[in-house]
Amino acid sequence: MGGVIIYEPDADSPVMGFPWVVNFEPSGGEEWESFVCGPYERDHAIALAEAVALEEEGMLAVVEPLMPVLSAEEVLATIEELREAEDEEDEESDHVNGTSLELGETEFVEEDAEFEPPTPEEVKAGMERTFRRLLADNS
Repeated sequence: MGGVIIYEPDADSPVMGFPWVVNFEPSGGEEWESFVCGPYERDHAIALAEAVALEEEGMLAVVEPLMPVLSAEEVLATIEELREAEDEEDEESDHVNGTSLELGETEFVEEDAEFEPPTPEEVKAGMERTFRRLLADNS
């Protein structure tokens, strides 16, 4: 039997209304290329993940929202929020059995990107094209 990890936002979170994806990946020593499928409604994504991963050995299914992020700045702001939340959790549990979990300083070097990220308008247009393809009648 494989495993399923499901992102659980608060019941009133706007994330609940987002499209959801399932990332199927190897586990338990298996080796094959992971892949993401979707978008689905949350309940459908969970049902698919459970139907597949719970029947197969060496598989993990991760169910998570497909975040409609429109710019690099929004991605960076989201990452910063997640880092801050993680730092708050770390401050509450920065010792295990009396041993500090402090690993020291890590130095990051900022480099200029060699490409221009898409504009929010370009991202929206791409999303629209993607959903049109998904909804097209291919019969």
